Amino acid sequence: MSAKEMFEKLGYEKEENSRRIYWYSKHFISETNVISFRKTTKVLNNYIEYDSPFAPNAPLLLSIEELQAINKQVEELGWLNE
Repeated sequence: MSAKEMFEKLGYEKEENSRRIYWYSKHFISETNVISFRKTTKVLNNYIEYDSPFAPNAPLLLSIEELQAINKQVEELGWLNE
């Protein structure tokens, strides 16, 4: 199973640009779970983004299934081969 399939099974949608891959999943009305991969610096970021400008981002606690999808994405990006 690919990272795309794994993330989509968990309800995540993908956005990508030349520098980053974003996987996001809307939870509740004002919360979005975000998992991002910085392609050039090989950095992973995961957080909860709130719609309110008064609420700072918060750490995202990962499930085992999310961790497996992250590991698969890292593998597909070739980060483990270096």
